[in-house]
Amino acid sequence: MLNQFKDNIVHIILTLFLILILSHFIFFLSLVKNFTSNYSAFTSIDSIVVLTGDKFRISKGMETLSNGTGKKLLLSGVNKNIKLTNIKNEFPKYKKFFDCCVDIESISSNTFENSRETFLWLEKNKYNSVLIVSSDYHMPRAKLEFERFLSTENIYYQPVISNIGVNTVGKIKKLFLEYIKYMRTYISLAVGL
Repeated sequence: MLNQFKDNIVHIILTLFLILILSHFIFFLSLVKNFTSNYSAFTSIDSIVVLTGDKFRISKGMETLSNGTGKKLLLSGVNKNIKLTNIKNEFPKYKKFFDCCVDIESISSNTFENSRETFLWLEKNKYNSVLIVSSDYHMPRAKLEFERFLSTENIYYQPVISNIGVNTVGKIKKLFLEYIKYMRTYISLAVGL
């Protein structure tokens, strides 16, 4: 009877833990779904940073720059094997902007490093405000990371809808992996790392 009681306690604890994880995952999904851009065409922004790694991010950043937002754009986390000319060839519509107004950095390999390198780039160029462009599912974690280094009143966000052409299983997998990274970042900030 004691063994059966112990087994029941273990099952209850595991069930409660799974319910907690599922509930928090649903909370994370609501953060992604409800994340909206906090800038408008009338907001004065010095610079744009595009966090590379997913479709349509660079295109959205270049479109925003070409519409008059920001003086310069940083492509953060570009693969070391990709040169600016390769990227320029993918976006011939924005050629004139690549020639004057786009920097790339290839040091970053994760979002924490993106935020650190962005901070250094902003300091070097004496920019006061920045628009972060990334995928919608990535924005909650990007916001946590960037607020480690930058004043919240000078950071603006432009989420890029990322579910174009992605099947349901692929979308759930991508969201769950991002949720794990979000939780890791959230916990590291909570404990002061």
